[in-house]
Amino acid sequence: MKSKDIHATTPATDHGHTGPHACVQVRGARQNNLKNVDVDVPRDAFVVFTGISGSGKSSLAFGTLYAEAQRRYLESVAPYARRLIDQAGVPEVDAIDGLPPAVALQQQRGSANARSSVGSVTTLSSLVRMLYSRVGEYPRHQPMLYAEDFSPNTVAGACATCHGIGRVYDATEETMVPDDSLTIRDRAIAAWPTAWHGQNLRDILVSLGYDVDTPWRDLPKKDRDWILFTDEAPTVPVYAGLTAEQTRTALKRRMEPSYQGTFTGARRYVLETFANTKSALMKKRVSQYIIGRDCPTCDGKRLKREACRSNSPGSTLPSSAS
Repeated sequence: MKSKDIHATTPATDHGHTGPHACVQVRGARQNNLKNVDVDVPRDAFVVFTGISGSGKSSLAFGTLYAEAQRRYLESVAPYARRLIDQAGVPEVDAIDGLPPAVALQQQRGSANARSSVGSVTTLSSLVRMLYSRVGEYPRHQPMLYAEDFSPNTVAGACATCHGIGRVYDATEETMVPDDSLTIRDRAIAAWPTAWHGQNLRDILVSLGYDVDTPWRDLPKKDRDWILFTDEAPTVPVYAGLTAEQTRTALKRRMEPSYQGTFTGARRYVLETFANTKSALMKKRVSQYIIGRDCPTCDGKRLKREACRSNSPGSTLPSSAS
């Protein structure tokens, strides 16, 4: 915009205001590509800035008007709290009169994130956290919390069990072994890989002395739990193609094995594959063995217990945000 003096066509007196503050008076705006622009913007009216790309619409609306309104508001906020708010900066302008508080809504492409909410996208959650930190009511003997303590996206505030997500995900015996009438050799553990890797794990169990030819439901619970849920990763000699009895004989005689195999528990395999694989098909396959539920520690509220107990006024932060 290069015009020295721009006036909106809507009469300012039509909207309940008279005098100099019936409009927002901008003088000498030089933000970005604005060239010393003077403009009167009616208040209490729907005003649209139009023009070709690069004419200075955003520089006037966001870079000048909103930035100055935010700067004036932040003057009343403690320095510690200012760093929690995204700041637009100080605009290049000689003077702005009649400027009310402002809220900026900008169009942008959002990204999918398990932690995102309306509050985090609009940054309103920063202000709410500050409110609970400063004027919240705390249980007896509980020290005052900082704003970060009310955020599920910080180490200080996130629930230690679910890491601020509100849900926990796990693989259970029911999901990994859908048909307990099958034997391990017949692939009772459906969560294991279907190709050579799965056969390798079954052969390792034989070398470890586990029964792979008895129906799963008839195996001792101790054995079932270890096979599914252990975090141990023992490495043992594997004798490919031999029966269980032949394998025991080979181990006893210390015969040369086909290779050394390392065991991985079924749940560990499922969770690590889901977290680390680059294959969409592999991720989809193992995801069918994972179930999600509300975190038992925070009841799905995402925050640590101390933050969940604070309220202002009469309402906890999780209930206010829901």
